[in-house]
Amino acid sequence: MNFNRTTLRLGVFLCLATIVLFLLLFFVFSTNGNITEADYFNYSSLVNCFVMPPLYAGIGFYSAYSNAKIQALSFSQGFRHAFLPQFIGGLLSLSFIFIFFNTVGSWAEDSLQRGWYDLITQSPNPEFMEENKDFVEGMADLSHNMFTFRNFTIAFMAILFFYVMISTIFAVFLRNRKI
Repeated sequence: MNFNRTTLRLGVFLCLATIVLFLLLFFVFSTNGNITEADYFNYSSLVNCFVMPPLYAGIGFYSAYSNAKIQALSFSQGFRHAFLPQFIGGLLSLSFIFIFFNTVGSWAEDSLQRGWYDLITQSPNPEFMEENKDFVEGMADLSHNMFTFRNFTIAFMAILFFYVMISTIFAVFLRNRKI
């Protein structure tokens, strides 16, 4: 199968899966009055920590593994097959989320911000609170936009680091192997 088409298809699948999870969590929060803002932030964090990394890593591995079944891959080929679907899916879905929070979802952004603040103030870590006093007080101010282009770029760089690390592991594992 054509590398570009397969890569794009897997990247779009990751993007759609991410957007579905994002909108599903948003829908449940916005329609269920029992979920507090702190719970919304907590559930968002749990999804981002325990659902998204295995999903993205799984698709990256699937892409590299399925190509290793066809032919032995060099390190660069294995890396490219694992990295590009994750990159495409991550860039498209994060762009959607960035646009969403900066246009129609500003109240959801405020809810996430208040939820984070509620979690921090409910069980404060004195050391963290002392070292980050200005930051914590700034988060109480809802005019502070958490989803600026600068923050988006920093978050995307951290996510890219994950993509690079996991793709490197897969490329080393599958290098010169025909499965």
